[in-house]
Amino acid sequence: MENSENKILDENAFINNDETLFIGSREINDYLLQTSKWGKFLAIVGFVGMGLIMFLAIFVIVGFSKFSETYGGGIPTSFGYVYLLLGLVYFFPINYLYQFSVKIKRGLQSNDSSTITSGFENLKSLFKFMGVFTLVILSMYGLILLIAIPTILLLKQ
Repeated sequence: MENSENKILDENAFINNDETLFIGSREINDYLLQTSKWGKFLAIVGFVGMGLIMFLAIFVIVGFSKFSETYGGGIPTSFGYVYLLLGLVYFFPINYLYQFSVKIKRGLQSNDSSTITSGFENLKSLFKFMGVFTLVILSMYGLILLIAIPTILLLKQ
């Protein structure tokens, strides 16, 4: 009796050691390779941008701390810490994109299904992170509106 988990293969399946690595056409592989190249480019630009954000954060923290000592007040320094926090948060989606790009390219070139799977896992993590981040931001907007609208109405009276 045949195993119910037999995999149906067609002429477009790539096989390595009796394991189906990727079922699709050469065109899909080309699209994935192009996607990995653009993803890597965007990730590198993102890392450079993150570095600039971190540099700006340190500059603002150090620069305005001297300003605060002279003129008092620490609000400008807190902007530096906000930039620092944004730079740290920005690292995660950039890293997921970079890992996706590198692993997809490596996996397709070497026909390694575990590397391709790991690449797609990073893509899933990127979308999951962005989804949760979007929900957090939308929730903050909603909270701000819930506080701002009654406050504005109270101030008008």
